[in-house]
Amino acid sequence: MFTRASSAIMANSQEPDDLPHPQRHNRPRKKRWQYPVAYLLLALVSLANPVSHADPADQAPVKLNYQLLQSRPLKSPFFTQGLEIHEGQLLQSSGLYGKSKLVSRPLNDTAVTAGATWQHALNKQYFAEGLTVFNNTVYLLSWREQTLWRFDVATGKLLGRNTYQGEGWGLTNDQQHLIRSDGSDTLFFHDPETLDLKYRLQVTRNGQAVKNINELEFAQGLIWANIWFSSEIIAIDPASGAVKAVVDIAELAKRERAHNPDPNAVANGIAFDSRNKSFWVTGKHWSQLYQLRIDTDALTRPLSKGQHP
Repeated sequence: MFTRASSAIMANSQEPDDLPHPQRHNRPRKKRWQYPVAYLLLALVSLANPVSHADPADQAPVKLNYQLLQSRPLKSPFFTQGLEIHEGQLLQSSGLYGKSKLVSRPLNDTAVTAGATWQHALNKQYFAEGLTVFNNTVYLLSWREQTLWRFDVATGKLLGRNTYQGEGWGLTNDQQHLIRSDGSDTLFFHDPETLDLKYRLQVTRNGQAVKNINELEFAQGLIWANIWFSSEIIAIDPASGAVKAVVDIAELAKRERAHNPDPNAVANGIAFDSRNKSFWVTGKHWSQLYQLRIDTDALTRPLSKGQHP
């Protein structure tokens, strides 16, 4: 829901009536004209307080299946904070103080042998976070330094920087706004040029706030997001903030734990390849990139009788 339009609904409570009820023969008899008046009042109350139905925005999200198409080894362990595909290039940002960097390299080459098309190392006082590409410009967030950098997507040339309020975690765009997460249950929609905050959107699942929202990707009309320390990827309705679908990549996370038991090596990184409608995912210090075909048809397919999301 939009936080600027949110409101609270308070339920009234009544004290229990523990007084003895009058005996039947002591009750005054209702006059005949009072019955239609009572019925009329009941009808008016019903119109003023109609029976509430579940808000479709708060319905349980659909569980989506995926097919693993391939995996590719990473040349070096990235503490992945952002992942993006743009015209055959894979852009990846890696965090940690003193190690943060942004790298662009060909997607079609194997990650082991491919050299970087360009890369940019941040100064040691910065912790790189999420990234997105908009109008041939790469936007890169920092964690707590409230700094955003702009790079030319083809050459990696630094074009400028901006500041913003709050932390930076994930970043994506809807062709109109930069969409930022800060680890809370809220998404922030910024003007791409000025970084002015246009509005906030609260993310909910079954009507409950979803916290720890991390890396973001806008694809197929939805905002896809990693949840910090979770193997689930959620798909968010950008209009309502409701979680419409969930993809669980627990099997991939299990594979990675076999190589790296570090509890901080969590799933993080979602990139949509519009050329073949596939998703690439990875994680912090993961050894592989994984290409997935996610069955999004379930989002529009009607449920059969007795079937639950």
